[in-house]
Amino acid sequence: MQATIDLKELKVALEKTIRGVPNRATLPILSGILIEADGPQNIRFSANDLEMGIVTGCPASIEEESSIVVPGKIFYNIVRSLNGQKVLVRSNPENITEVTCGKSYYKLSGFPATDFPSFPPFDHSRFLSFPGVDLKEGVNQTCFAASKDEARPALTGVLLEIKEGFAYLVATDGHRLSLRKILVPGFQPGQEIYYILPARVAVEIMRSITAEKVLIYPGNGEILVEMGSFSLYSRLIEGEFPDYQQVMPSEFLTKVTVKREQFISVLERMSLVAPPDMGLIQIHFEREFMTVVCESPEVGIAREETEVFVDGQNIDIAFNVRFLLDCLRVAPWEDVTLGINGEVSPVKVFGKTDEFQSIIMPIKIHKGEE
Repeated sequence: MQATIDLKELKVALEKTIRGVPNRATLPILSGILIEADGPQNIRFSANDLEMGIVTGCPASIEEESSIVVPGKIFYNIVRSLNGQKVLVRSNPENITEVTCGKSYYKLSGFPATDFPSFPPFDHSRFLSFPGVDLKEGVNQTCFAASKDEARPALTGVLLEIKEGFAYLVATDGHRLSLRKILVPGFQPGQEIYYILPARVAVEIMRSITAEKVLIYPGNGEILVEMGSFSLYSRLIEGEFPDYQQVMPSEFLTKVTVKREQFISVLERMSLVAPPDMGLIQIHFEREFMTVVCESPEVGIAREETEVFVDGQNIDIAFNVRFLLDCLRVAPWEDVTLGINGEVSPVKVFGKTDEFQSIIMPIKIHKGEE
């Protein structure tokens, strides 16, 4: 191979590709980046850890077409440190790659491209199209609620369910649940899917979306996501995701409406005092007021009162302050409503529209903790 690439374009492409290179590769070749000529005016970079793969292309002047696998992090760090305008990448049949930029020259030992794991084929006639901004926002509003506990693999992912013209993104760790509903333009019967994406894949999709349109190609236990010159392949998580519709209450004994930014400010101040293990805060809702209290044996006591609108019974309830903050920070409304059915019943966080909803389990307070 011999290719001349604009340095800025190369840096951008590798910044995306490197996120697919594992920190600890199970096979030596997985620590590499596959470089391939993709026609006379484009070059393609691939990374693959056998669970997730990333492919990124960028313009190049190709003089000799072939493929090579270079040591990924070393190649990336070299390119990131270069100064100049053009980079010449040249490889030979002995798996040696030369990198030249101005007066800088590097010679790297690599791997044969034939040993690099290939991605499974996908039927490109079957795909779903999403507005990029909606998908990016939807992942951001859900992925934080995914579990870190590998004992329940399905909960470590983000559910992508498409039915009746809408996509539902859902994540839960058993203590909270977050749901985002997205309209799927051009949806046709027979395009229903039910996939559990690994949370890190969902986050990578969110980080990489810059295009107006994102295409998703369903596979057999895999998924392919394309956006412009960037493609992401992922294996799906097997297992059964909880029925999120069943845990969404629709009637409440108490509904509390509060200014979102104001609520966030109060909770952020409370979090400065909250014990780090549970982040426990207690809230008393009564008529037009909300009193938030946090007690920490190591730090002290914090108490704040603010105006809210309470519709229904007065109530005392406790939460993990971080769970509330995570939810409120991504909520899309100026005013948020908490639907409450008791001190230990799931609390629903919602607004004037139904595209985003969240459930948070309160913390049961024993008399000795009051």
